[in-house]
Amino acid sequence: MSQDQTDRPTHEIWVVDRVEGGIAVLIEDEGEIVVEVSTRVLGANAVEGAVLVVPLGAVGEPVWEEAERDDGSEGDRVEQAEKILERLRSRDPGGDIAT
Repeated sequence: MSQDQTDRPTHEIWVVDRVEGGIAVLIEDEGEIVVEVSTRVLGANAVEGAVLVVPLGAVGEPVWEEAERDDGSEGDRVEQAEKILERLRSRDPGGDIAT
């Protein structure tokens, strides 16, 4: 969360988890808060996996209409996920599980 000179946050980071029937489900970057926002409000930003920088209004509420995608963060997150998957694949001994 970025802050201005008064130590009040100026924006938050949210990730679009999924889009279902005109509603985008967003998760706050800390992973503790989940909200639903109309895809009409987010416009082209309503894409699964999008990392959004959302400015905060006068009383600290997210201003969804002014959200902007952070392509750099999206790329970093994909790269991290690919590294985790590769690490997990290297531990897999292969073969099927027999019951």
